[in-house]
Amino acid sequence: MEKLVQQIYSVEQYVKFVFWAFVLILPFSYLQFHIVQSSSRLVDWAIPTVVALIFGLGMGFLSRRSDVHKKEHAIFKAVVDFSLEFTFVRSVEGKYEFVSPAVKDLTGYSPEDFYNTPNFMDAIVHPEDGCDWSSHVHNVNENGKPEKVELRIITKRGEIRWLEHLCGPIHNSSGEIIGVRSTNIDITERKLSAQKVERLGLYDPLTDLPNRRYLNDYMSQLIIKSEQRDSGERFAVFFVDLNRFKYVNDAHGHSVGDQLLKEVAQRFKTSCLESKKAMIARFGGDEFVFVTKYSVETESIQDCVAQINLLLEAPFRIQGYKLSIGATAGVAVYPQDGLTPEVLIKNADAAMYKAKSQGLSMAFFSHEMTEHATEMVDLQSRLRGALNRGLIKPFYQPLIDLKTGKTMGVEVLARWVTDDGSIGPSPAVFIPVSEETGLIWALSEAMIAQAGHDIVGWQKEGVQMKYSINVSARQFADDNFCTQAIEQFERLGVDPKTVQIELTESVLLNNTERSLQKIQELKARGFLIALDDFGTGFASLHYLTLFPFDTLKVDRAFVTNIIEDKRQFAIAKSIINLAHDLDLVVVAEGIETEEQRQVLFDLGCDIGQGYLFSRPVAPSFLSGLLVA
Repeated sequence: MEKLVQQIYSVEQYVKFVFWAFVLILPFSYLQFHIVQSSSRLVDWAIPTVVALIFGLGMGFLSRRSDVHKKEHAIFKAVVDFSLEFTFVRSVEGKYEFVSPAVKDLTGYSPEDFYNTPNFMDAIVHPEDGCDWSSHVHNVNENGKPEKVELRIITKRGEIRWLEHLCGPIHNSSGEIIGVRSTNIDITERKLSAQKVERLGLYDPLTDLPNRRYLNDYMSQLIIKSEQRDSGERFAVFFVDLNRFKYVNDAHGHSVGDQLLKEVAQRFKTSCLESKKAMIARFGGDEFVFVTKYSVETESIQDCVAQINLLLEAPFRIQGYKLSIGATAGVAVYPQDGLTPEVLIKNADAAMYKAKSQGLSMAFFSHEMTEHATEMVDLQSRLRGALNRGLIKPFYQPLIDLKTGKTMGVEVLARWVTDDGSIGPSPAVFIPVSEETGLIWALSEAMIAQAGHDIVGWQKEGVQMKYSINVSARQFADDNFCTQAIEQFERLGVDPKTVQIELTESVLLNNTERSLQKIQELKARGFLIALDDFGTGFASLHYLTLFPFDTLKVDRAFVTNIIEDKRQFAIAKSIINLAHDLDLVVVAEGIETEEQRQVLFDLGCDIGQGYLFSRPVAPSFLSGLLVA
């Protein structure tokens, strides 16, 4: 029906134009034939009639074509006006013939801005994409090949937007290129999403620092460039480990630990290395890697490490907690310390462990470290796995009152229990490794947590006794040791008055004044303090009067041959008498025979410890001994 209506309308148009053609032509023909020529022959009207008919049909045809064109234009305009895509048509010379209204929302510019300025797109294309844009325009104008390009523009508001630019040529009837038509789609969100996904693959999501993959690629490029140029360029790799970070995680939770890592990363970004265009990556956990080309001279590297520690020394305030941490760095230099990223990082890591073992803030890699580092890494890996799986457990060795023969306390000792229940590497092996690799904190945390649980259980059963816990020189030297110890025992619900902290003489040699302050702080909270292994170190007798000890432990070296060696006997006797004169409780270690116990009892020793009474035992066995 609609088609029939259109056909009728078309016939009406033709009839109308033919009618008006006759109206215009026939009066002039009448004047010509009757008035001018005085002729009225019928044949004279044939030519005007034919002319009028042809003229009317021609005008009808042109009118019809015009209507079709107007309709097509209206449809096109209606589509593009309501389209979200920015569309334009321009001539080869750059003049814009049509620009859709969507250009305003996308670019901030109006269609008139384009109409008034030929090649206006050139002005808003991002400078970094200018060359690609010029090449594209040339290809379309000259070669007539449709193209699709992705480019950035700068909007009137100064924003950067990504466009997918679809462009094709317009030809005239002779096949010549007279212009181009283009549709521009906003793909900014898609691009940003793709960039975000790509960034996740190269950057650490927590700290927003480059990750291991980025680090490896970056170092590989540095090495390739150095080899290609044969320039002998060097760069330094810093392997940085945070000190005391595990305590923060365990004591305050991972949310605090994560926030601390973020703030550490932020401080690293403002360090001297960053200002000298170094690359800083998060390697994993609390480990970071710095790569710098600025200077590989010893003095410059030492200055940078010193500044990193200064940055970390300022306390972090997170969720109401005041946290202090430090850093230890190992340094390897390309090419003398390694020719690949993996080797350089491994060697810097080895140097870091060496620095930790010596109590230093940093150390340079030396090839002598390689074998030692391999052993340390292997044992460290096994020890870390044992800690994570809870295989480092507290065993307890009874402390016996030599007068009554009763158990008055226990010493908490670490033991590595393997999967099959047997005892693993000796504490004489894994304790030094834990100190050297920085795992001593994790080990100590695990021991105190498990022992605290046992102690609370025994206290609920009505068992009253003292618990002696060993603290290494590395732990005690940490400025946060007292705060951490107090907080942990309070959290576990253990009364500090039942806990005795054992310190060796080496602890006192580092910083006498600071050591005294720490001991006084612990005693003020109720902890007892024992001087362990007395007589085997270098401490003078002056320390016995300077530090407020509660207990003095005679080293097993003076007990082993106390019966056979008169000098050993005399030294043991003198130590016991001296301790009593200073109102100290005396504990003798390493008692293995009844004769040794009797001699020490006769000398006035208060407490005995050794295999004669019991080896270190698991909590379940100790419960049996306590009941017995």
